[in-house]
Amino acid sequence: MKLKSNESLSSEKKFLLKISITVIIIFAMAFTAMAATTETPGSTVTTGAATSTALSPAYTQVTVSDVTLDPGTFATGDEGTITVTVQNTGSQSVTIRRATLYDKDITLLSATTYDSVGSIGAGNTMPFTFTVKADVPDGIYYPVFSLEFQDTGFLRYPVKLEVKNSPVVLSITDKPDTFVPGKKSVVILSLSNLRMNAIKNVIISPNVSDIEIIPQNIVINSLNSGQSVNLPFNITPKTPTDIEFTAMYLNGPNTHQVELVLPIQFNTDKTQADPVISNIVSTPDGGNIRITGDVTNSGLQDAKSVTVATGTPAVPVDPFKVYAVGLLKPDDFSSFELTISSESPNEVPIIISYKDQDGNVYTRSISADISLAKTPKGNGNTSYVPWIIVGIIAIAVGLVLGYQYMKRRKP
Repeated sequence: MKLKSNESLSSEKKFLLKISITVIIIFAMAFTAMAATTETPGSTVTTGAATSTALSPAYTQVTVSDVTLDPGTFATGDEGTITVTVQNTGSQSVTIRRATLYDKDITLLSATTYDSVGSIGAGNTMPFTFTVKADVPDGIYYPVFSLEFQDTGFLRYPVKLEVKNSPVVLSITDKPDTFVPGKKSVVILSLSNLRMNAIKNVIISPNVSDIEIIPQNIVINSLNSGQSVNLPFNITPKTPTDIEFTAMYLNGPNTHQVELVLPIQFNTDKTQADPVISNIVSTPDGGNIRITGDVTNSGLQDAKSVTVATGTPAVPVDPFKVYAVGLLKPDDFSSFELTISSESPNEVPIIISYKDQDGNVYTRSISADISLAKTPKGNGNTSYVPWIIVGIIAIAVGLVLGYQYMKRRKP
C-alpha cells in the first residue's frame, strides 16, 4: 500500500513539472512577442511576413529642402533676401505657429513677417523669405532659421551667409599711343568680376558731352564670377580732356559702381600717313610755268585721295591746276606736275591734301622757288632783238666794206 502511495506521488510530481515547464515556455514566448512589438519612434514592427512603420510625431517629418540667398555673396552694407523652403515628407498635415531668423550680427529687417503661418499639408513645400542687412566685415555668418510648431516641437537650421568685398574691376586693355584732334581712335576697356557671385544689369558709360564717343553705353545683362568682357569705344576727340567711365551694376538688389579715368592728350601720331614732296623742278612753258616733283608716303598707314595743288598767291592754270595722285601706300611714291601763270610770285606754296582710313582730311604745305623759270615780261620774241641788231650791224659793215672794195677797183 505504501508502495502505491509513493508511485502516485512520483506521478504527480512529474505532472506538475511538465505543467511548470509549459507555463515557463508560454511566458517566455509572450515576453518575446511583447518585446518585438514595443513601439519606438521610427521603429519597424515585424509580424510574420508583414512589415509596417510605427508612427512618429508629425512635426518630425518637416525638413528644410532648399536655401537660396540673393545675392549669393553679400558685400558689407548690402541688403538681400534669404529664402528657406521646408517640406512635409510625412502623411499628416502639420500646423506651424511661427517662423523666424535670428543672428547677433546679421540684421533681420522683416521681423514680423511670419508671426502666424498656418498648416503645411502632407507632401507639400512652403517657402519663408526674410530680408536681411549684412552691415558686417568680411566673414562667414550663420543666422539660424527657426520653425515653431503649434502643438509641440521646433525645427532649427543654420544658414550659411558669406560677406566678401571682392571688387569688380574696370581697366584699359588697349588704346592708341596718342590721340589726334578729329581722328577716330579705338579704346578697349575690360570689366572683370572678381566676386564670388554673378553681378547683373551692368551699364558702362562715359561721363562726357563734348567728345564724340560710340557707343554711348554698353549693357551687360549678367557677368558671372571670374568672367571678364572687353568693351570697345570709338573716340573722336576735339580738345584735350579727361573721360570718366562708370560701370554700374547690381549685387542682388544693391547698386554698386566703379570708375575709370581716361586722359586724352594730343601728340603726333607715329603711325599715320606722311606724304613728303621732293625733286621740285620749275621750267618755262610758253607764257606759263610748269612745276614737277615727286610725292612719297613715308608713314606707316595708307594715304588716301592724295592731291597736289598750288596755293595762294600762285595763279593755277590749265592743264594741271590740281594733280590727283590717289592712293599712296607706305613707302610708295608718285610724280606730279602743276601749271601756273608766269605772273605768279617767285615763291609759291605747294599743298598736299590726303585722307586717313576714317576719312579725316589732312593738309601740309611746302614752298617752291620758281624765279629761275621766269622769262622777261612782254612778247616772247624780244629775246631775239639782240641777234637782229647784231645781224643789221653785220650787214651794214659788209655793205661798207663792199663799197670801199668796189671803189678801189675803179680806174
